[in-house]
Amino acid sequence: MPNPMNTSITSAHDVYRSLGEEEVIEAKKDLPYPVKALILAGGFGTRLKPVLGDEIPKPMALFAGKPFLEHQIRFLRDQGVTEIVLAVHHLSDKIKSYFGDGRRWNTDITYSEEETPLGTGGAIKNAEKYLGGGPFLVLNGDSYSHINIRKLLNFHSSHEHQFTISLFKTSESLHYGNVVLEGNIISQFSEKEGVGTGIVNRGIYVLDSRIFQYIASGSKISLEKEIFPILARERNLFGYLEDGYFMDIGRPETHEKFKEDVLNTLILQEHAIVREAMQKISKSGINILLVTDSEKKLKGIINDRIIKEFILRGGNIADQVAHAMVVNPITAQHTDSEEKRTSIMSVGIRHLPIVDEKGIIKDIVFGTELLKRETFPIISGKSPLRISFGGGGTDLPYFFGTYGGAVINATIDKYCHATIVKRADKKIIIDSDLTRGRDIVARSAEALLYDGTLDMVKAAIKVMKPDFGFEIYLHNDIPPGRGLGSSASLAVLVISLLNHLQETSYDSYKIAELAYKAHFEELKIKGGWQDQYAAVTGGFNFIEFNEEKNIIYPLRLKEEVIQELNHRLVLCYVGTSHVSSDVHSRQEENFKSNTDDTVALLQKMKKIAIEAKDFLLTHRLDLFGKTLHESWETKKKISPLASTARVNMLYELGMGNGAEGGRLLGAGNGGYLLFFTALKRRNALVHVLEQAGAEIMPFHFELGGTQIWQNRHKT
Repeated sequence: MPNPMNTSITSAHDVYRSLGEEEVIEAKKDLPYPVKALILAGGFGTRLKPVLGDEIPKPMALFAGKPFLEHQIRFLRDQGVTEIVLAVHHLSDKIKSYFGDGRRWNTDITYSEEETPLGTGGAIKNAEKYLGGGPFLVLNGDSYSHINIRKLLNFHSSHEHQFTISLFKTSESLHYGNVVLEGNIISQFSEKEGVGTGIVNRGIYVLDSRIFQYIASGSKISLEKEIFPILARERNLFGYLEDGYFMDIGRPETHEKFKEDVLNTLILQEHAIVREAMQKISKSGINILLVTDSEKKLKGIINDRIIKEFILRGGNIADQVAHAMVVNPITAQHTDSEEKRTSIMSVGIRHLPIVDEKGIIKDIVFGTELLKRETFPIISGKSPLRISFGGGGTDLPYFFGTYGGAVINATIDKYCHATIVKRADKKIIIDSDLTRGRDIVARSAEALLYDGTLDMVKAAIKVMKPDFGFEIYLHNDIPPGRGLGSSASLAVLVISLLNHLQETSYDSYKIAELAYKAHFEELKIKGGWQDQYAAVTGGFNFIEFNEEKNIIYPLRLKEEVIQELNHRLVLCYVGTSHVSSDVHSRQEENFKSNTDDTVALLQKMKKIAIEAKDFLLTHRLDLFGKTLHESWETKKKISPLASTARVNMLYELGMGNGAEGGRLLGAGNGGYLLFFTALKRRNALVHVLEQAGAEIMPFHFELGGTQIWQNRHKT
């Protein structure tokens, strides 16, 4: 069995091998079942700081010009494992910027980010929602193995209901997790306690969803120190012992050894033929080979461009590379300073061989590829809810398209809240206080399905067509279905956040129109337009609707009017929610079957809205209170479903105990009653409503609309 410190590389493919897309498809077919892989890449790399410094995360250490993590990803991809989850934390933006969603490698990469370090066990638990219910691979992000994944999975499947660790023998077991094997069962596991020759942990595991039962959410737990010893005592841990290359890069000495091993894969002797060079470049994904003699003395270099020029000159792929290579390439001495090497490469050299005084190859420096440095901002926002004073129903297209509509409303200090975090992959994660801890996870915006759970959020996402993934965290001050326009506010908020991230610069009208599109076109929900406009604009608004355009007229009320309204208005929850689309559908049916009468009533609703606007602007609030009552009585005639026996009881109770007017908010059938009280009767009204089991909700007016801001901190 190989010793990780003295393994000799007999084939270029032992360390680094890359296949074409068609070969990857075939490799996937070779696996006994589809499997995802989780790479634990969130460590700080403390022992490597003298080598890497403070700005390079350990998984991004370069070997042959490629980050270490890329070597691992190619290893998995070439054996058919293309769904990869990266558990990241330290300097995670650098990892996400480089790998993105993984398409460059024909893989699908997902990121599981830890706000605080969780250890290897905690990182696995944190990634639970991305891993599915079947078996999955786990790889430590600081060790490289070349083993046969198909054989490992078959071994795991043959020991049903167990967990599997890939093992190897070494004469230096001090730095690795040591095991005691009884046949294939690991009876004892101890982390980094062995001395001398032993069987040790290779850092590749096959686990399934039962592992999550051993790990508490949000806890910092070591898989190797805390979980594996338990599984070993339970005899639930199997060991898969395989020969094959292994290297842990977590220490400076092993880091250098792996660099040397990878360098050896780029060396081709001068008597090799051009076809072999082409195959080697294609499989490695590294477009440079160092041509040497048997003593590793550099003779020349060869790459794709050099080969193409050689063939154009009449060369043949069966010729020796000595005839095609560039001889006497520019090199640097191993004693040269970093500054001198940088100066040599500044003229456009992408690959700089490093040799000693005898010309023997010692290293190769790769010009760093200028990659787009992505940012992953965290944006928060809130969108206010609204109360409607009059005109409801005239903002429906089937009416205002012919007769014109008008509504008057105001926003209050109750909000839908959200925070959105841009992701490097295409995944959409929706976390809401309404789903009681169950996140919605979709592969992309297109993959979101309407299934009755947060469909309005999904619809808002779909109308924006984001070409990136994100996480969105939602919570509401007031549950939906209470007549305060929360669905529209939520849609406006999600669209506004995506508008900010996409830099689409949509104005308030466009955002409101897209929010309505999410309601009407995506979800086929019947409803009016006023809620969307209220949410984006905020404050007191008079809104006119017609076939050609909708116009928002913000009302600049005197401060004393606003203060008196705050004093005299009471919001009372009747105890039941409603589905506004059902009420609107019934109202539309009434409109079509009894057009003249319904049109007359809706025209009256529009007139009430105009009068309410005038009364507010002229500070005639007693008359304003009466328009609320008139609006409610008219609403009940338009739609019999607008009220219920309990609503009628509470309304009559309120009107008999100090209310001068009022109305049920929203489409009707449930939600909040809004009362306008006599100046001296507020306390009496509140008392009698509470005695009847109603819930009073204090509020103030919100004079601003939807607000968006960028967070400076990541947590």
